[in-house]
Formats: sequence, C-alpha cells, structure tokens
Amino acid sequence: MSTLRSNFEAAALADQECLSEWHVITQAMVDEYAALTGDGEGEWVHLDPERAAQEPGYAGTIVQGFLQVSHLIKLHAEAMKARPAIDKNFALNYGFDRLRFVGQMPVGAKFRARVGARELVQKPNGGCLLKQEVKLELEDGRPTLVAEWLFYLDSRAFLEG
Repeated sequence: MSTLRSNFEAAALADQECLSEWHVITQAMVDEYAALTGDGEGEWVHLDPERAAQEPGYAGTIVQGFLQVSHLIKLHAEAMKARPAIDKNFALNYGFDRLRFVGQMPVGAKFRARVGARELVQKPNGGCLLKQEVKLELEDGRPTLVAEWLFYLDSRAFLEG
C-alpha cells in the first residue's frame, strides 16, 4: 500500500526541466480546428497556404494560438512522465497566471514543450499550488508560446509506491 510523502519532498523531484516529444501540426489540423471553433475562419494567414507563402513576413500559414494551447495538455503529460512522484489524478488544472504568444508557429514545423517548476506554495489543507513555466519551442529553439500554468496538488498527489 502506498504512503503519503511530504508534499515538499515530492515537489523537489519536480524541480528539473522536462521536455516533451517533438510534434507537428498539419494544415489539415489547422483547417479542422478553424471549422470546429471559428478561430481562423476567413483568415488567409491560417487557411490559405498559397497566399500566405506570397505575403511578406510569412513563409506559409501559421498555427492558431489557441490550437497551440490545446496541445499543451498532451505535451505537458509527456514531459511530466519524468516526474512519477506526482499522481496526475490528484493534480488539478487551476488555470494560467500568464499566457503569451511570443512567436509564430509555421504549419508543419516541429515543436515541443519545455516544462519547469517556478513556484510551490503549501496550503493549510496539506495540498500545494504548483506554478510551472511551460514553453512551446520550435526545433531551432525559438519560443512560440510562454505560459505560467497552475496546478492544485491534493495531498494525495504525492504517493510513494
């Protein structure tokens, strides 16, 4: 049977930076996202590769910012595999303190998430509020998205097997 571990002891294991696998967002994914959400409808910068390639400052279409945000869930989970001391069933998404789109993500470009702990605040009930810095970066290292993502970690999140 598992026993509870000190929240701060377990969180100390989360103090290193972790990386997700590399991913690619295709034009078909951008088109489907636009059709589903309306984000990009009528915008050549997202939906018209031929025109986008002819416009100054663009080599082709770019990925919508919120499509990038939606990929954070999967990429964050991949990166957090390096932190098995935290049971994600008790790590609740608490939202964002900061979310910025700092660069363009070209459709078809390889990108990954870089996740690092920024701050941990212990709560009176035994849980913690974990603030993580999450970046999406292109293969050449340029960031496209930077966020401070908050998770409430219930005391049961810190189990040792």
